[in-house]
Amino acid sequence: EGFSWNVPQPPEAMSHAGGVQHRGLGGEGVKMPAAVAATGATPPDMPLSGHLLTFFFTCVTDLALIPPLIVMMRFRRHFEIYVGVVMLVSAFAYNFLDAMNRGDADEKSWSLLIEEEEWHRISNVSTTTYICLLFIHLMMIEDEYVNVVLRYAAASLVLIAQVKDGFWMQETCYTIYVVVAFALSLGGRYAADGQMPVFLSSSNLLRGLVLGLAAGICFYFGLDDNADEFRFAHGLSHLFGGIALTFLWNLVPRPKRKKGDEPPLRKPAAFV
Repeated sequence: EGFSWNVPQPPEAMSHAGGVQHRGLGGEGVKMPAAVAATGATPPDMPLSGHLLTFFFTCVTDLALIPPLIVMMRFRRHFEIYVGVVMLVSAFAYNFLDAMNRGDADEKSWSLLIEEEEWHRISNVSTTTYICLLFIHLMMIEDEYVNVVLRYAAASLVLIAQVKDGFWMQETCYTIYVVVAFALSLGGRYAADGQMPVFLSSSNLLRGLVLGLAAGICFYFGLDDNADEFRFAHGLSHLFGGIALTFLWNLVPRPKRKKGDEPPLRKPAAFV
């Protein structure tokens, strides 16, 4: 028979159903339900087919995060590429370990240099930082010094907020405040100039927002391990999120030299 932790549980054990109230918005790693552990019985390990199915739904869909990195290479943004690569590597490592360890006893758990939960923390920090960097990118600030300050401020504030939230945001949500602050700064930047962003009428904006919303909905429902045992919804959040990021990073038009333009006085840095 297939693996399942959905054994009879008392109402208080089932109230959270493994969802956001129990795991937090940071998606704390799934643990053996307390009701199962209290029985003293050893639940059966997840069959190989379950591990492979979870791997396919979560790890293969991580590849959707590669196209946004290609876009940032065209913009020559080294810090965004670095954060994006960290996000991709940590997400793949976490999801691989989650797929291999899911449903098995602790003594059988795998690790890749560091433990599954530690990869998960790195993934949370890098993903949240990446979102803030997207807001900064969409501000289209020409002064590179201001951009550099904002990028490092975003990375620092996200890291501090994540530590304050215990990474999983079960009791506090300072991380959300940081993301909202950068989102408001995006709107404030154009309001202060009294102009609308050039990409507001772009079809890519609507595509990115719709796919981003779909990714957020899938991520939320993917936090409930009782309803999403093999993390199909979580995998869809990777797929929709990666495509959405590709559209959104592409919103800013790249300047192109026209024929006859004077060459720059000095060659700009390869990456900024």
